Amino acid sequence: MRRRYYETHDGTLRCALDDYYRADELRRLAKQICSHVPTRKGEVIDEICRNMQGANLKSLFNRLNTIEKSAVAEAIHSYRGELDSESFRSKYGSTPWDDAKESYSRYSSNTPHTILDLFIVGSKVPDDLSESLKTFIPAPEADSVKCLQELPALFEKINYRDRKKDDFDEEVELTVRHTERAALQNLEAVLRLADGGKLKVGPKTGRPTAATMAVISKILYEGDWYDGFDQSDIIGPIQSFAWPLILQGGGLAKASGTTLQLSRSGKKVLGGDLPAVIRAAWQKWENTKIIDEFSRIDAIKGQKSSRGRAMTSPVDRRPKINDALGTCPEGKWIHVDELGRYMRAEGFKFDVARDLWRLYICEQQYGSLGYAGCGDWPIVEGRYLLAFLFEYAATLGLIDVAYISPVFARDDYHGNWGADELIFLSRYDGLQYFRINALGAYVFEWTDRYEAPPVENRSILKVLPNHEIVITDKVLLTEGDRLFLEKISDKVSSSVRRLSVRSLLGAAEKGTNPEEILSFLQSHATGEIPETVLSLLGDAAERTTCLSYSGRSHIITCADPLLASMIAADRKLKKLCMAAGEGHIAVLPGKEKAFLKALADLGYIVPGLRDQI
Repeated sequence: MRRRYYETHDGTLRCALDDYYRADELRRLAKQICSHVPTRKGEVIDEICRNMQGANLKSLFNRLNTIEKSAVAEAIHSYRGELDSESFRSKYGSTPWDDAKESYSRYSSNTPHTILDLFIVGSKVPDDLSESLKTFIPAPEADSVKCLQELPALFEKINYRDRKKDDFDEEVELTVRHTERAALQNLEAVLRLADGGKLKVGPKTGRPTAATMAVISKILYEGDWYDGFDQSDIIGPIQSFAWPLILQGGGLAKASGTTLQLSRSGKKVLGGDLPAVIRAAWQKWENTKIIDEFSRIDAIKGQKSSRGRAMTSPVDRRPKINDALGTCPEGKWIHVDELGRYMRAEGFKFDVARDLWRLYICEQQYGSLGYAGCGDWPIVEGRYLLAFLFEYAATLGLIDVAYISPVFARDDYHGNWGADELIFLSRYDGLQYFRINALGAYVFEWTDRYEAPPVENRSILKVLPNHEIVITDKVLLTEGDRLFLEKISDKVSSSVRRLSVRSLLGAAEKGTNPEEILSFLQSHATGEIPETVLSLLGDAAERTTCLSYSGRSHIITCADPLLASMIAADRKLKKLCMAAGEGHIAVLPGKEKAFLKALADLGYIVPGLRDQI
């Protein structure tokens, strides 16, 4: 087994040749550049090194073909002078060794080495040779992701249902979804569902129940991605699964038993700056451990083997994808496979599994992804990328998407054992193109401001002087609007709601103040808000602000009512407590320690109080 010379020697060409090649291999290499080839290994190395100096070095470099020159350039201008074959293949389409006319092992005793093997020894250019090459070889141009200005009218997919030799493909229409407005409306609607205690999740997993996903699916703006598609029941929910997890991962809600409840920050954002909420939620999602997105690739088994240690942490993967997305242009369509190619070429690489042998399709022994070619990027990391983009980035409105049904949308997994019966490897296989929209640019902090797309006329209510709210357009009434009306008013009929002091105070207790209600009515109602309604809202606002919570207080019982009066009148203690009926003292919130100290100076103690503070 060959040693890695640059770990055991000084990294010079002489040491590299001596450490990496045998004498017969060196003689074969020397014949290609030297007029005289000695017999002894050390002498052959001396002759090769002498011929790879000065003007000869540039002349030898010019004898390389185009892709070989690119390999040398990439290696000498990379970290430690090493050539990453996977990155190189992703950038250039192949490596110099892929282009060899005949297949051979570079480690075989009869390997037909080329001149390139004198420049790249193993996978590294020797340090002294690298310094000489840098004097005349410029750094290669950085790779860039290839984009489309316009989407194709039709998308060609493999047709596995008709396996005739000349009829293997079919053209299908792309479904295009612009996600910004939908994400903003869906976020508000899901927040209001959580505020009403209508979202149920697993107490240990945080995953939504089937009933909860059904509820969310009904309120989604434009529906889930595959609503109305054939076999949508097999594909399953995507957005309605993601939203409860996004609320939890973004710190907007937390599970209380089986019910998802808004957190303090979640209550604050209701009716607030929703684009800023999405930006903060996405930043927190990068570090959440509530779910590994790859766990949704149901066809790949073994993810929980070794107590989950077979998988890497998604916390380490997400930043790589976000960094890659951060280099993509705004408003241009990109094929998801092109993003994957670009990530591998530019070093935005990540691993999903620590041990691919633990993962398998259908059967653990024969279907293991550890076999050569079975667990490559498209099968594992590529599927994680699809899930990350389609289920979370698109659901939050960061990217617009163009997709088809996942059924036979990809053919990269059909060579795996046991995969013949699968109509798709993941429910995300249908995602083909994406583009970063204005909301995504704001979330990725390319801009400090977000300008929402123009909103259609929202005059869907009529507010009457008798405090009734009439719904005049049920078509434009969103689920978020309906949930808000249910929270602030009482039902009169299917189209009429009524405001009352009780309903307004009930809404205020749940975090919705009269100012927010007035803003909602003004933005959704036709005409001016009647004075009687304004007066009602003003009265409710006063009732919600004239009292405020100051904190919990401790009640002290005095055996002698005269002692209670003395304590309440003491020069120091009267600032820390107050009389609370005959023979009782109430300690002011937050003043407990000072109260006990002043009371001790007076010559008294309260047993047990110090343990309560």
